Amino acid sequence: MEEWDVYDINRRPTGKIICRDKEDLQSGEYHLVVDVWIVNDKHQFLIQKRALSKKAYPGKWAQSAGGAVIRGEDSFEGCLRETKEELGISLSCENIELAYSFIRHGNVIVDVYVVKQNINIDNIILANDEVDEVRWADYAEISSLLNDGRFVPSVMEGLHGVLQNNVVLQEKYEPFID
Repeated sequence: MEEWDVYDINRRPTGKIICRDKEDLQSGEYHLVVDVWIVNDKHQFLIQKRALSKKAYPGKWAQSAGGAVIRGEDSFEGCLRETKEELGISLSCENIELAYSFIRHGNVIVDVYVVKQNINIDNIILANDEVDEVRWADYAEISSLLNDGRFVPSVMEGLHGVLQNNVVLQEKYEPFID
């Protein structure tokens, strides 16, 4: 059973631990989640198609990797672990940047990481219970998938934050930002 540390709004651990899907967070309690966006030299994002067996958004496209930060981890460690678990990729630490943070769904602190790394898709090892497919897509393609209802809408806030904060060559994407 996956355990999560509980934080206050200022990201200070409360000392409380909850089990995923067993306990609910109370008002003023938060848990950490990471969204990982891998971008290549062509300014494309590695996106994944979530496995049909996933509880949330099965069969929808999403960010490169992501998920809850587990008990005892910080968000950077969660970024590394989730990417390794879902894609079999060991990230190059010097290419990782914490690009944006925000609150999602009222009680989730999301840290959005951008990883500037060229990756050969043929070398990716998918976690079959998590990911069905991966591909490179530019922002226009991601927007099209979103408009067609084939992309997880909740991860777009993180990507917009990344682009608006000039983390990934904003001038390349500026015409697509709302």
